[in-house]
Amino acid sequence: MIRSLLSTWPLFFGLMLIMIGNGIQLILIGLRSSAAGYSNLLTGIMMGGYFLGIFIGSIIVPKTLSQVGHIRTFGALAAIASSSVLLHVIFTNPVAWTILRTVTGFCYAGMYIIVESWLNEKATNETRGQILSIYMIITMGGLGAGQLISGFDNGVSINFFLLASVLVSLAVVPVLISVAKAPDFEAPELVSFRRLVQISPLALIGLFTHGMVTAMIFGIGAIYAKNIGLTTVQTSVFMASITAGTLCLQYPLGRLSDRFDRRLIILAICISAAVFAFCLNMLGKNEFFILLLFMAFYGGTSLTLYSLFIAHANDYLTPSQMVSTSSSLLMVNGIGAVIGAPLIAAAMDLFGNWAFFSVIGLIQLALALFVGYRMSVRPAIPAQAQGPFIVLPDTSTATAASLNPETEWIDNSPEAKAELDPLEDNPYFPSELR
Repeated sequence: MIRSLLSTWPLFFGLMLIMIGNGIQLILIGLRSSAAGYSNLLTGIMMGGYFLGIFIGSIIVPKTLSQVGHIRTFGALAAIASSSVLLHVIFTNPVAWTILRTVTGFCYAGMYIIVESWLNEKATNETRGQILSIYMIITMGGLGAGQLISGFDNGVSINFFLLASVLVSLAVVPVLISVAKAPDFEAPELVSFRRLVQISPLALIGLFTHGMVTAMIFGIGAIYAKNIGLTTVQTSVFMASITAGTLCLQYPLGRLSDRFDRRLIILAICISAAVFAFCLNMLGKNEFFILLLFMAFYGGTSLTLYSLFIAHANDYLTPSQMVSTSSSLLMVNGIGAVIGAPLIAAAMDLFGNWAFFSVIGLIQLALALFVGYRMSVRPAIPAQAQGPFIVLPDTSTATAASLNPETEWIDNSPEAKAELDPLEDNPYFPSELR
């Protein structure tokens, strides 16, 4: 493991700088939009541009990586992302910011893909799970650190825009000076929408709604915090508490899902997240510490669903099918994210600030009802037949699915793939589809 860390530290260090810069931007854009007097809907469209860029980048970058190479692509994307941050200071109108957020999302998606594919190349059967865990900690920890750092800015000065730009620029340095050979890259294959419905309607709907809710929280959460009267420092802590809750609760809840019917744990988490959201709706700035506690609990439950839904889908698959299916599910999650921020912003413009957590709570409740329905029409997989829960950060792309240790033992020869690929070979695949 030490050897693996020594060979991958440039990637992890660069990733940490990228995530700190991303965390700073998430808060700054919200604060600057609020100071400029933009409507919630306008801000939601701007923030939705970031998730649109993530979605587009996840499709385009893998197709160009093999032609341009990892190092040159990473350097180009980092330079564009850094420039995009600075251009926010020069062009202060919502149209320009929407375009810049889309460009930023595109670049970040590409940089995530490069880091994930490089880590996958460096990982061995013995270290794959540990590297994925470190990737999760650095990703979420860096994001939370950036959110906390942004609290020292008033949302009007340009200082922290400059800091975010510098961090993204520096992220490319450890990658450029690394002596490690860049890996060969093959974009993950995607399965059709029809196939996803056959494999797991619950995972499909679950990741779509999860993408919506995540974009709502990270896209408009800072706006909501300012609207209810929180200071800039309180807003940054408010947003960082989500990340802290996720880091603390994701692994225990995931391990619990390995011991019982995973859908039962998902159902309990959806209900809990809905309750926490409705409770948050009744709290204000005068109950700040209670607000933080419930926000951490909400993040720790809601954001855990990302990995749980992927694990649930993998329970019905052979190892050779996991990467392509997980990749497609993460794309569905991205589609939901594009919709989330403008949707919640429009609801806030129509009904007021109380709509923020009300809509989120209703979505979680509706998802819980769908989980209950699926439990009634599809028999449970025995707990001992379920695969292990694998933690994936919410910012990961389809390439991260290759880091799943379960996918590594298989024979990747064409003959073996032809033998294993049919879903009918899996004993837990629905009998009516065999």
